[in-house]
Amino acid sequence: MRVTIIGVLSILAGLIYLFPALNLFDLGNLINLSGQTFKSGPIILTAVVVALANFILGFGCLIGWKPIWFYLVIISIINFAIAVLALLNANMSHWEALLLPMAWLVIAAYILLSVQSRKTRAWFHR
Repeated sequence: MRVTIIGVLSILAGLIYLFPALNLFDLGNLINLSGQTFKSGPIILTAVVVALANFILGFGCLIGWKPIWFYLVIISIINFAIAVLALLNANMSHWEALLLPMAWLVIAAYILLSVQSRKTRAWFHR
């Protein structure tokens, strides 16, 4: 059950990474709760790569791919660090601007803590 939740949350984290990149390409105001838009090509490319990694990890958890645990730990640490940075850079004058970074931080923290549990490690190493 926990691995399914981790998989769904990893896919959700991938979507959160894609929202600012989609905003830059003017595909409509899909979401602008974070108040952040990426204006640099390498940052957009990094966001898209990390989003794709989260999608792959999420689907790997859902189908039970065994080697995914190591990569999940690495990407979870990266997600947590980026979520903290996004929260620190959010516009503090509007509470709506804190919603997306806070959700991102909660998802990253849950995945990071869940991956380290004994049952989850045992499931991936069976």
